[in-house]
Amino acid sequence: MSNKIKPERAKFQGFHIIYYLILTISAVAIILPFFWLVMTSFDKFNTYSLPFPPRLLPENPSVFNYDMALKNVPIISYLVNTFIIVILSVVLNIFVATLSGFCISKGKFPGRNLILLFILSNMMVPFEIKLMPIYNIIKGVGLSNNYLGVVLPGVMTNAMFIFFIKQFCDGLPSDLYEAGVIDGASKIRIYAQIFLPLMGPVVATLVVLDVVNVWNDLLWPMIVLTDANLSTIQLGLVRYNTGANGQVHAGIQTALSVLSVLPLGIIFCFMQKYIVQSIAASGLKQ
Repeated sequence: MSNKIKPERAKFQGFHIIYYLILTISAVAIILPFFWLVMTSFDKFNTYSLPFPPRLLPENPSVFNYDMALKNVPIISYLVNTFIIVILSVVLNIFVATLSGFCISKGKFPGRNLILLFILSNMMVPFEIKLMPIYNIIKGVGLSNNYLGVVLPGVMTNAMFIFFIKQFCDGLPSDLYEAGVIDGASKIRIYAQIFLPLMGPVVATLVVLDVVNVWNDLLWPMIVLTDANLSTIQLGLVRYNTGANGQVHAGIQTALSVLSVLPLGIIFCFMQKYIVQSIAASGLKQ
């Protein structure tokens, strides 16, 4: 009996060795470019181009690139503009998604499935196709060069968040809704005091997704924000890279890239545990 178990155990351990080896190689392949970017940003070199061959450790460690980036590029202004847009987008998206998803999941009204189908059909149309009509609407209501002009199209066309909340609410017991109705609570109170607190993990996940999406967005801000003082971080980096006839110091570029991605890393570190909770809570059944 023991002789049969040993080969199976050895086979099991061999599988785990291969499994962790593949994970390790994948992790290194993902981390290595970012590690190189950070190290290069602290490397002082006199040429405009990056040193070749690439080096993983700085030959002349210095904060020169960051000093020049902060002096020559209004990176702080870009970050503030981006933070304002991110906060507006998160607040509006979460409010619309949670309220809409809750109503579609627990509401009892005719045409509910048709409304959901109409919302989901919006996901099948690429944003580039809707870009001109949306721009004409935003321009027509006077929201060009305005933070709301950047945020509202994403709120109006973000069907994925509504679908996520709807699916999450489907897994919550309907008894909670019925108990609120019996107690005489209004639908808004049931949503705000009973269901919204339970949506915490999935809301945290949507916050991370929305922050990453808005932070990295370039196409729409480039169209609707023509005022350089309102530039987001991505738009500001593009304008810097194209504003000197291509003669841009590569060290400053790497420093700006690190500064642009640093807030996202901090946000993800704080929100990571809520994403795990959301995945675990998705298995909740009535």
